[in-house]
Amino acid sequence: MSDEPLIDYAGVARLRAQPLDWRYKGLPPDATSVDDLVGRRVPVDGFTSPVAVLDGPALTGNLDRYAAFCAERGLEFAPHVKTTMAPALAAEQARRGAWAFTVANVAQARVLRAFGARRILLAHGVVDAAAVDWLAAEQEHAEIYCWVDSPAAVAALDARATSVGRVIPVFVELGLAGGRTGARGVPAAADVARAVEKAPGLRLAGVAGYEGSYGHDRSAGSVSAVRQHLDELVRLADATDAETVTAGGSAYPDLVAEVFANIGSTRRAVLRSGAYVAHDDAHYAGLSPFPLRSALRVWATVVSAPERGLAFLNMGKRDVSYDLGLPVPLTVRRQGVQRPVQRLTVTALNDQHAYLSDPAGEVEVGDWVACGISHPCTMFERWPALPVVDEESTVTGLVHTFF
Repeated sequence: MSDEPLIDYAGVARLRAQPLDWRYKGLPPDATSVDDLVGRRVPVDGFTSPVAVLDGPALTGNLDRYAAFCAERGLEFAPHVKTTMAPALAAEQARRGAWAFTVANVAQARVLRAFGARRILLAHGVVDAAAVDWLAAEQEHAEIYCWVDSPAAVAALDARATSVGRVIPVFVELGLAGGRTGARGVPAAADVARAVEKAPGLRLAGVAGYEGSYGHDRSAGSVSAVRQHLDELVRLADATDAETVTAGGSAYPDLVAEVFANIGSTRRAVLRSGAYVAHDDAHYAGLSPFPLRSALRVWATVVSAPERGLAFLNMGKRDVSYDLGLPVPLTVRRQGVQRPVQRLTVTALNDQHAYLSDPAGEVEVGDWVACGISHPCTMFERWPALPVVDEESTVTGLVHTFF
């Protein structure tokens, strides 16, 4: 790759000039530009309910912490952009030294290429003809890698790449029995690597794994399973003489760093965490080894309190993540006064409503309630534009997402 930046910063900056209109939920109806938003306070200065925001200081702190961690531990960083699909946040990761970006499919890779991304890890198998053709053609303009975990996948990639005269760099993906994708065990993965070496349209770039599939908490059993997968990945790197080894989500980056410290100075080690950018108030809050801050909030209003102890927010499954837990009420705002919640909990979600258990009678119709989210990876796609706010909930910018 040339000395060009990892992403086109000027192209990302031009997003600020995009007009705002009815396509962006939650934003003030009278706001037609980012400049119209800057300086307004969320949620009171014209925002409609519900509205999601990003905490700017929390974002900056999370971005800085990971960049420092990778630098300290000798890791290259290829943040998984599938979490946010936000070019502005990817640009901030690039400014902090990211080596590459990670995505999950060709559609996401195309978004990054639209903003000039020069090195992309497509952490997935690619076998459909149109996707392989695009991947092969893009090698002229950028380094775009993908995963393979079987001789069949190798053959599908090689046939299309060879037909157009391109070489696609690939990582052999390692899995464990009962896990997600990936060749089952080191011997099977080594066989895939040998198939790659015989394929004229492919180049073996390294080996890859994802330890997050093997642990769900910080129990001894989960930690042991994660370490086992990472140890197997290092064995595979040794068996194939891989130039790069990569793993990592946002739950166990510390374990990745510990195990990858043993791969030697001549081999590149790459971490691929993604959810850390926004963190959360539930799932990763109990898994991450770092004191990150949740950077996502959704403000919604109480629209009904039909019986004692029960109220409803106009916020539902179309607005917040719920795959790994329900939203977490944090703050109530009434007539300009904010106070932390005491016993409020969200007990269920419909498409557009949240059920609030309110045994202490903390809310009434018209109140605003700020909720933390349970999992960032299924949150950003619900919001094509999110205001960035400072400590006073004053808007300082806007982040666009592209899903």
